[in-house]
Amino acid sequence: MAGEFGVRIAWPAGHGVMVRRLVEVADRALAIQDEADAAVRACGIRGVVSGEVALRLGAMLRVYSRLYYEVEGLGTELNPELGVVRRDLLELLSYHLHMLRDAGDLVFSERRAPRNERFRLELGEGLGPRARDLARLRERLFWAQFD
Repeated sequence: MAGEFGVRIAWPAGHGVMVRRLVEVADRALAIQDEADAAVRACGIRGVVSGEVALRLGAMLRVYSRLYYEVEGLGTELNPELGVVRRDLLELLSYHLHMLRDAGDLVFSERRAPRNERFRLELGEGLGPRARDLARLRERLFWAQFD
């Protein structure tokens, strides 16, 4: 870490361990992101959506939820820079959770409403541009291991 005037100062104790844990969570989130994206996209079709999609959404929700709570439990009080990265990762995991949950709610709810059809069809775009933010954050974390 560079201090004032570019002078190198040591990271707080445990920095490397914390970065590696954040990278590991980001890796696991990215590993299932394509499947989560496909499940959301499957909800954006006209007509009846297969019950298999509901199972996929549920499975993805459980994994992303576990990842979210794992990151939430990491203490970054001693390192404000990692605290910002942790917050960003939590925000992205939360985004994935909301997209998956909302997709399921829109498609499998018994309360079909014509005004919701437009939103349901937008799910055909999948997780959208925010999904790329997860890959960028993971890349930042990866290189932070060597800083």
